[in-house]
Amino acid sequence: MSQIKLVVFDMDGTIIEPRSSWAMIHDYFGTDNTEMLQMYIDHKISDMEFVKADIKLWNSKSDVPVNEKYINSILDKAKPRKGAEELITSLHEANIKTVILSGGIQYLADKWAKEWNMACAFANDLIDDADGNLTANINASGHNKGPLMEKIIKDFDLTGNEVAAVGDTMVDLPMFEIAGLSIAVNTDDERVISKSKYHLKEGSMKQLSDVIISWKNELIN
Repeated sequence: MSQIKLVVFDMDGTIIEPRSSWAMIHDYFGTDNTEMLQMYIDHKISDMEFVKADIKLWNSKSDVPVNEKYINSILDKAKPRKGAEELITSLHEANIKTVILSGGIQYLADKWAKEWNMACAFANDLIDDADGNLTANINASGHNKGPLMEKIIKDFDLTGNEVAAVGDTMVDLPMFEIAGLSIAVNTDDERVISKSKYHLKEGSMKQLSDVIISWKNELIN
C-alpha cells in the first residue's frame, strides 16, 4: 500500500497545457498585463485589484461585454498535458485521492476535476455579479497556497508525509514545503527544481505514477 494517500495538483502548466489560465484569456484578447503582474508579484496590489485590472483590459478589447459565459468559452479551449489523465486514473486505481489547488480559474478547475473524478478543486471564481458584469471571488490566492494546503490535509485527516504536491512555479513552493513528496514538472526554474524531491524533466505525466505510488519517506508526524 502506498504511503501517499493524496496528491494535490497545481493546475495551470501542471496538468493542463496553458502556463496560466489568466494569460490564456489575455492572449485571446491581445492584452498585456505585464506591469500589473509585476506589481502583484511585488505585493503592491491585492488579488482583487489585479483581477479587476484584467477584466477592465479584456472589456477594452471586446465589442461585446465580457461576461462569465464568454470567459468560459475561451477557457474551454485549454487542453490537458500529455499523460495527465492516465496519471490521475492510475492514482485512483491505487486508492490515492487527487485534488486541484490552483491560482487559476475555478470553472476550468471544476471542469477537469469532474472529468477526472478528482475529489475537489480550489481556484478562483470569475462570475457575473447581480448586474451581469464580470467579477471575481478569490478563493486560492497565488500568494496563499500554504494555508489552503494545510486545510486540505486536515480535511482529509492526513499528515504531510501522506501527501504529494505537484507544481511548476514559485507559487507552488508553499505546497512543496508541507508535502512529504514534492514534484516539479514542466519547468526549468532551478528555484522550483531545487525545492522538489523529484523532477519530471520531460515526457508524459504518466511517468509519475510509479514515483508516487512507490514513494517511501521517513514518517515524522
